Amino acid sequence: MTSSQVFALRPAASGSYRVAWARERLADSFWPVPVAFLVAGALLAAGTVYAPGLGLKAVLPAGPPVASGEAASVLGIIASATLTFLGVVFTLTLVALQLSSSQASPRVLRTFIRSGITKVAFGILLATFAYSVAFLVLAGGHGHEPESRGLAIAVLLVAISLLLFVAYVASTLRLLQVAWVITDVADRTRHSVRVHYPPAGAYHLSRAPRLDGPRQKFALHAHAGVLQGVDHERLVSLARRHDCVLRLLVRVGEYVPSGDDVLMVYGENDPPRYRELIAGLNLGRSRTLYQDPAYGLRQLVDIAIQALSPAINQPTTAIQVIDRLEDILRRIAARPRLSGCFADSAGQVRLIEAVPSFEDTLDLAFTEITGYGATSPQVVRRLLAAYDVIERGLKPALQPSITRRRDALLVQSSGLGAAARQPDALGLG
Repeated sequence: MTSSQVFALRPAASGSYRVAWARERLADSFWPVPVAFLVAGALLAAGTVYAPGLGLKAVLPAGPPVASGEAASVLGIIASATLTFLGVVFTLTLVALQLSSSQASPRVLRTFIRSGITKVAFGILLATFAYSVAFLVLAGGHGHEPESRGLAIAVLLVAISLLLFVAYVASTLRLLQVAWVITDVADRTRHSVRVHYPPAGAYHLSRAPRLDGPRQKFALHAHAGVLQGVDHERLVSLARRHDCVLRLLVRVGEYVPSGDDVLMVYGENDPPRYRELIAGLNLGRSRTLYQDPAYGLRQLVDIAIQALSPAINQPTTAIQVIDRLEDILRRIAARPRLSGCFADSAGQVRLIEAVPSFEDTLDLAFTEITGYGATSPQVVRRLLAAYDVIERGLKPALQPSITRRRDALLVQSSGLGAAARQPDALGLG
């Protein structure tokens, strides 16, 4: 590689970016799945009543015979009981959220919101309620066959609701265990690292961009929020069309106030329009993991330092976090350093993105835990063991960064005895 060349990535297609963004929005939104079940329940009731006319008689056959008016009585009881059951589930969810927030971190509440079983459990209960009420409204005067069919389907929905409620309770109890929450956050972070820290084979030698010509800054106008993601392919295509180079002035995960500079455009031709540039940026209310692996580390560290606070004082929880941080950092260290450069099909760098260095990642992972845990023998021993393991997997140029942190930890923990400052992968067992 010469001074006029850099390692750059070819951006993923905008379609995959939009799919990932939509999937992330859907996972972070609670209401779409329950509402879809609610509508499906009402439609199922209509299909049950009008099955012969809709050609669904073979799909929705008649159930066992029932006495006149019996189906209406049972469905009324089901509707009432289901609504009460929904209140119980909602209350249980609120209690679980409060407990999890107090013992782990408010940031992990996102785990509850993204839980598929919670959404489906709410949804099937709403579907059962909607089905029962809609059937009672629509079935009048349609004879015994719809009543027989409707009661059979209602009983089936109740059975499914009970099974899902058991699964929901089991899932909620699991989410109340801090070790499971730590594991869930760590798994999501590993996935984000795997996606956004590409292997060496994904990089291509490209022509280095010229950044010494005319430039123009673009600031956010009416927009403001956290930069959640970047449509690299869209911005690269836009820069190629205008024969310019774009440089992102903020990192993914950073809050950008209205009026702050967000992009720098280098080039002599007419720069892209503001709306074209902003369309390639995804701004939201809070950080997400789908283009921000550092947010996973942030959540893990928050759990650790909350556990190390005097009010909670649970160093074993911090040890569990350090276990995961060690693994994640080893994975990051094994990947090539992020270049932040994205090239077009001709090999010309068109987009430069601000990316964290490995030093930044180490600071995020260990600085606060060291500050809060330097007086805990268990935490100190586990940190020293983590430093040893990470250092063995680092390139020689990066090893001094671990040495500095080890020395700083030994200074901060100097009040502890020698036995409390020996590396131990179990802390104190």
